[in-house]
Amino acid sequence: MKILYLNYSSDTLQIMRIEDVAHGLRLQGHEVIVKYMHHRVSAQIKEAQKRDENPYTTSRKVSLIFRPRQRWLAVAHGEFRRFVGNLRFLFIEIAEILKHKPDFVLTRLMPIWSIFLSAFLLRQKLVLDTDGPMLEAFGYEGSNLPYYYLRLEKIFIRKAKALSVISSSMKEFYGSFGGDPDRIFVCPNGINAQLFHPHLDATAIKDKYHLKDKVVIGFMGNLASWHGLPGLLNEFPALAHKYENVHLLLVGFQLDWDNLPEEVDKKLADFKNRITCTGRIPFESMPYHLKAIDIFVLPYRFMEFFYFSPVKLFESMGVGCAVAAAGIGQIAEVIEDGKDGLLFPAGNYDEMRLRIEKLIEDPSLRLSLGKAAAEKIHANYLWEITTKAMIKAYQYAYGHKS
Repeated sequence: MKILYLNYSSDTLQIMRIEDVAHGLRLQGHEVIVKYMHHRVSAQIKEAQKRDENPYTTSRKVSLIFRPRQRWLAVAHGEFRRFVGNLRFLFIEIAEILKHKPDFVLTRLMPIWSIFLSAFLLRQKLVLDTDGPMLEAFGYEGSNLPYYYLRLEKIFIRKAKALSVISSSMKEFYGSFGGDPDRIFVCPNGINAQLFHPHLDATAIKDKYHLKDKVVIGFMGNLASWHGLPGLLNEFPALAHKYENVHLLLVGFQLDWDNLPEEVDKKLADFKNRITCTGRIPFESMPYHLKAIDIFVLPYRFMEFFYFSPVKLFESMGVGCAVAAAGIGQIAEVIEDGKDGLLFPAGNYDEMRLRIEKLIEDPSLRLSLGKAAAEKIHANYLWEITTKAMIKAYQYAYGHKS
């Protein structure tokens, strides 16, 4: 089957996910053409290909920008630019569809109407792929979309014949918009088994950060409030005071010590030498950093609508880390408490600390949980497995079998 994936985002995380999705579909035997509609991304990839480099060498990190409320003139200017951009996309979409003649077009749900028009004009089969509500996702990216896009999003969802979402929470949310809920298929994130597996050798990473003979507690992500890093930092001094061989490894970013809450900064004052921040690292080294971690923590705060499919959950379990995680959303669906990880109530950091203490004191438990976690992820959450949901969405909507 030939699939054309049209991507309109310039966000590095989105590009990496799209490449992972394409990789998974190709492993199923499908031909996948990825077209980057954003001119900056296309130029970046072409230039990297000339130098025979990986254009996605980066850390998994998102900069959060919250802009003040836009005035009507700024909104009007932004909408005019978006309208012109859609016209440009329309001609590119038509040209790409006519050139490749795909069985169906796969595209991420964005504030882009051109793809619906081009699909209508060419009678092209279309499957929407979404990893978050439009206003949520693009609000976090700082675009401050006007709220009438919520109505536009509902129209897109109701009219879509086939939809792939990253979590059951997203399926329930979009199902409330109306239409046939059975056309919505859950495609959680996954891992590349060639990169994330339990047989990695992390000796070089442990030597680099002087982690030999340490029990390493790890966190990977960014400083977004819902990730719960302040909760982990607040509890680490108690762990460091109780266990002399404990070290905290923060992967993918630098901690701004000057802007920590005063209470947390005072607690950490005597233990900063037992916290290592890696800063931005090449993605290729991410699996080895995870493998150097004994206890991987996902300290998410409680959220009413936790629609995420945390990639770091699958990657950390995939390399065999013992995971202590907030029991919320898809995390609680993936981890079986006590069998392949330990769960605690989201936002309850006293309970989180107790789970971490249990893992520190019981090396055999860490090994058994890590082994079971890796087996589960490699059996159920490889990209070539999870992306089957996209094919099922197409087959359900258009009555075809691959």
